[in-house]
Amino acid sequence: MKPVTFGTDGIRGPAGTHPITDEVARAVGRAATQLAAASGGMRVLVARDTRPSGAQLAAEVGHGVRQAGGAWLDGGVLPTSGVGLAVHAGLADVGVMVTASHNPLADNGFKVLGAAGAKLDEAACAAVQAWMQQPPGEVDGASRTDVAKEAADVWRRSVRAAAGDVGVLAGQRIAVDLAAGAGIAATSWLAGWLQADLVLTGVEGPINQGCGSEHLEHLGEVVRAEGCVAGFAIDGDGDRCRVVDERGQPVPGDAVIWLLARHMDATGLACTIMSNGALERSLPGVRVERTAVGDRHVGAALVAHDFVVGGEESGHLLFRDFPDPRGPVVVGDGILAGVRTLVAALSQSEPLSEVFGRFEPLPRRVSKVPVSARPPLSDVPEFVQIQEQVTGDLGEHGRVLLRYSGTEPVLRVLVEGTGERAVQEGLERVLAVARSVLA
Repeated sequence: MKPVTFGTDGIRGPAGTHPITDEVARAVGRAATQLAAASGGMRVLVARDTRPSGAQLAAEVGHGVRQAGGAWLDGGVLPTSGVGLAVHAGLADVGVMVTASHNPLADNGFKVLGAAGAKLDEAACAAVQAWMQQPPGEVDGASRTDVAKEAADVWRRSVRAAAGDVGVLAGQRIAVDLAAGAGIAATSWLAGWLQADLVLTGVEGPINQGCGSEHLEHLGEVVRAEGCVAGFAIDGDGDRCRVVDERGQPVPGDAVIWLLARHMDATGLACTIMSNGALERSLPGVRVERTAVGDRHVGAALVAHDFVVGGEESGHLLFRDFPDPRGPVVVGDGILAGVRTLVAALSQSEPLSEVFGRFEPLPRRVSKVPVSARPPLSDVPEFVQIQEQVTGDLGEHGRVLLRYSGTEPVLRVLVEGTGERAVQEGLERVLAVARSVLA
């Protein structure tokens, strides 16, 4: 089998082409079983989103679990957070989620969740990749066991318990877009729990197609047409959340992080290098810890610094108390994030547009430059010099971020500062140097 490399959030790509094939699915199942065995267990929970390719791939993962002598627990259609929570609760030892998250319908992928339901660190990822290359054994493990109801019940109870008091939402007209994905199981309990006048959308049809967190124009239309005070959308596997205000306008992800930090009286928060520098400027006295891109890095920072909240501008939100403030952070849950965000916003007794309008992002420009080589950026004197020069012209909290793409041969450039003109001029200067050095 061709080698497979886990990215920042597992493996994904077009279903039926490497690495999203039956062969790789079985290898994932075998490797997940070895991961479980390394911690003294053999139970692997396998769940999926609603993609047409999901059932077959999940069955092949289960086949691989049995090839390695493990116990295949079938979680059916369940959000990624539900898999993590079930593992955390002791229903299984390791989890595998068959999903391509917010990607289009034709894609699929695999996420592996390890001890206590958390995402794998780099060492565990390397071990899983190595185990996947081993040939299948001749052991035939336990046959499939259906645990879909038990896993879904753990997910529902955990989200409701973590949300706390949601009384401010009672009677409010709120739109929720479930992306026609793994979160659709919430349709049976969401309205009754929140006691809100819910307008549900994205409950049927192709996953992520014109709905969900990547298509906020749909949610915005629903909010305006139905006279809602707000709305939130999750993605295909339910771990991401985006919010729109009463006008149907998208709320920046960093504005959501800002509001939650204020509402939760945070003394520190974790975000990635991609979040806007206005977080530091608008949260005086709050320590802002920046991490590499990927919610697993944000989760690790929450644990390391004991912060209460963190997230990515793309919509991943993590909470230190979910599900256990003493353990590792399980993957984020889009419904919990949406509910906590609306509780924080509607507690202000003002329209969401005014609440979030108090967060003023720093002007930023982003671009990319094709590269033929990838020398370490710190070893290129021209980059060190131009970063220092441009950063000095951008004002307080100004910055120049350079990083190679993990998916295409380009250098990504971000310039951010206090003035639109300085930012645009700074971008042009950095791009000129990048083209001369790397083209």
